This record gives sequence, structure tokens and C-alpha cells, in this order.
Amino acid sequence: MSLLMDIMKMKSNCPITLTQPENQPLKADDFSHLFFPTRALGICFALMRIFLVSYMSGYSLARLTSDELNEVHQLKFLTTKQIFEHLGAQLEFGLSFEKHLDYLRHFDRVDTDSNGNLTKWEFVENGFYLTPQARRGIFHASDENKDGLVSQEEYVLNRVITDEAKWILQGMDDDQNCHINRAEFFAHTSTVGSDSLSKVAFEKLDTDQDGILRMPEYLRAWGALAREGQQPAKARMDVLRQHSLDNFWSEVSRTVREGDFEGYAATCHPEGVLVSGVSNTSYPLTRALARWKQGFTDTKSGLMDASVEFRFGHRRGDATSAHEQGIFRYKSKKEDGEVQISLIHFEALLVRKDAGWKVLMEYQKSAASGAEWEALASTRSASE
Repeated sequence: MSLLMDIMKMKSNCPITLTQPENQPLKADDFSHLFFPTRALGICFALMRIFLVSYMSGYSLARLTSDELNEVHQLKFLTTKQIFEHLGAQLEFGLSFEKHLDYLRHFDRVDTDSNGNLTKWEFVENGFYLTPQARRGIFHASDENKDGLVSQEEYVLNRVITDEAKWILQGMDDDQNCHINRAEFFAHTSTVGSDSLSKVAFEKLDTDQDGILRMPEYLRAWGALAREGQQPAKARMDVLRQHSLDNFWSEVSRTVREGDFEGYAATCHPEGVLVSGVSNTSYPLTRALARWKQGFTDTKSGLMDASVEFRFGHRRGDATSAHEQGIFRYKSKKEDGEVQISLIHFEALLVRKDAGWKVLMEYQKSAASGAEWEALASTRSASE
């Protein structure tokens, strides 16, 4: 037993180094020196051979080449992310805004008391689609923290995971018999050099090891992999929102840098408001845009260079609204070489519609210091 434990430790800590000529079959004797300094320990080699067979999950030692062994050795370092990428899964980052809204609308219909959580009574007992047994299974899968409630984020994430998993499996079901055999799976996932990756993916999903992926078994395994080592649903959905907002602020930076006035105006809500802490006033963003337009024109014509960067201290919101709080750094350089840099504490309220995020309110609060700007260096947005 202690010998097997030593082998297991070697498996995780010691890389396999091969000196065999490229693509030459390895004989049994060639394995004995990989972990042990002598070939006299016949029993050690026998135990190691058993371990290697299990480790390779079906590889034949008699036909294993040095390249194949190196490939198998690398497979143990595969991450769940790599497996999902191989299968074409994007998880929450493949969620369209339209589909997200559809999930939210369904959640709101079931959330009869509108408290942002689904109870078993609301979802299972008082549900209106599928069967009570199916709804019970969905509720259990969605309730990832097992508190007896399903939050909006838990519901949406489970729909994302499950719907994408179904779509991928159905795309492999060539004979439309509602399950996938090994041949179908490999036909759709294997490419040159990826057979071993497909093998690992199939073994992880085929939990009963019968060579067939049936929908319930497959969805349970897929759901477990999609959550393995991941943050809770709310944190994952927050990351998704912040990712889309980073893209928004990156677009704002682009329009300023290129002098694209029309593009900048498109990031503002038609009824947006600018609040100025310096002048202690507020007015429609349309008036501010008219005042800023000349700067965009000069930038586009080459009379000046301009740029803006954003860093955030607090970011709050949900799928359709956001409150962003931080500092922006605006820099301009005119033809005569004069450079001006402004650091401004600001807050922004944004709403998201089909056309994307729009600034509903921009509050330029007060001047910021260089030290305050640097303190937010770890929270910089995609605009930098």
C-alpha cells in the first residue's frame, strides 16, 4: 500500500522524461526506469504497470508510443475550462442580452411575491410547466448554495448551463435517439491532435461508464463541471455584467481617442443628465454634448490629441442597470504642445436596452489626486 502511495505522489509531482526515439513503440522494460532507478524491482514495476493502465484510462501499453505517453501525461493537467472550450461551450459569456431578458421575465412570472427568490412552493408546487418531478430536479440543480431558495442569479446561471448543454448534445445526436454514443461524440469533437482531449471529456460526462451519454446523466455531470471550482452564481453574474460594462467604457475611450462624436453621443441616454459638483448644477447631457463637440472635431481633424481612461472603486447593478463609481483621467494635447490632464471623481448611472448600455446620469463630483488615481490601479477597466 505504501508503495502505491509513493507512486501516486510521483504521479502528481514528477514529470515523465522520455529518451525513446520519436514515435517508437515503448516496450514493457522501457517503463521500469521512469520512476525507479533499478530494473531489479520486478514487483514495483508490476504495480506501476497497473497504475499506469488506470492512469491512461484505456490506453494500451503494448502499442503506446513516446509521443502518446507525453500526450497522456499532459492530460492530467487539463482544466475544466479547456474541456468546455474543446466542446464549444461558452457558459455565461455566451449569454446574449435578449436571452438574458427572457430568463429574467420567466423568473419574474414565477416569483409571485417579487422578493427576488423562488421558494419550492413557487417553483415546484405552483409551477406551470413540465412535471412536478422535473421542476423539483431543476430547483435542486439551481439552488447551488442549498439554502432552500433559488435567487435570480442562481436561476439564470442554471438556465445558461443547462440550455447550452442541451444544445451541444442535441447537435451530436445524429440518429435523433436522445442519447449520444462514443462514436457520435468523437465524430463531432475530435480533430487532428484532439482525440485524447475528447476521450477525457467523454469520460468525465459518462459518469456510469456505459459508453452512452443520456440526457439526465449528462446534464448532472455537465452542471457539476460548470460549477467546479467556480464562484457563486451572483459573483459570476456580476463578473458578466462588469465585463459588458468594461466593453462599454472601452468604446467611450475609443470615441474620445478617435474624435468620433456620433459614437460618443450614442453612449448617452437621450434623456441623460450631467451633474457637476464643481459648479453645483445639473443639466441635460444633450447640452453637454453640444459644448464638447468642438473637442471631438479638433481631435478628428488632427488639431489635438485626446484620451480618457476609467478606474472604479465601486460597481453595483444587475442585468439592466448599473451604478459605477470611480475616477476618470482625461488628457488632451494641442498643436502647440500644451498638455492638460484632469482627474475627476465621478459616478455614472446606466441602463441597458437592446442597443446596449447608456449613461442616464453622469455626476462629475470633484477633482481627484494622482495618489487616488494610483490607488485604483488594480480596478482599472478595459479602457486602459
